[in-house]
Amino acid sequence: PSEGLFHIIKAMFKDAWSQKTKQASTLITNTQNQIGKVDKQIEQLLDRIVDASSPSVISTYERRIEKLERDKLIIAEKLHTHTQPQHTFDEMFELAITFLSKPQKLWASGKIQLQHLVLKLVFADRLAYCRNEGLRTPKTTIPFSMLGAISGKKEEMVIAQGFEPWTY
Repeated sequence: PSEGLFHIIKAMFKDAWSQKTKQASTLITNTQNQIGKVDKQIEQLLDRIVDASSPSVISTYERRIEKLERDKLIIAEKLHTHTQPQHTFDEMFELAITFLSKPQKLWASGKIQLQHLVLKLVFADRLAYCRNEGLRTPKTTIPFSMLGAISGKKEEMVIAQGFEPWTY
């Protein structure tokens, strides 16, 4: 992308990053509040158990406490999975732009795992081959499709002649 487009894209992604960060912090706060509510319910049931004298009522309270403990573990797992990102925006954006600007660098490394990764990141589907017509025009992933549409250039993946020998 051009320099101006690069700055616009960076601003857009930075805004989206900050929105996601705010959503994550709100979700963490809500999850912590849910854990507090569950703890309060457990305390109330424990107080009722102390006052109860019937074994059937006590067993019902115990089952309810077990259910609340399971719910609390599920909520705590949600809290654990919605933590803040491990890297800064600038680190992640730099890595993504480096790949988007020159995916052939990874391809040229010669490592089969990286080449497989490039194929998965660049093309939306498997590369299609027609016996009579050769390689079909592949669908690219959303980032490459958007960059192609924004840049306004109409480029093709391969030239029409010279890719394969002519068959008669």
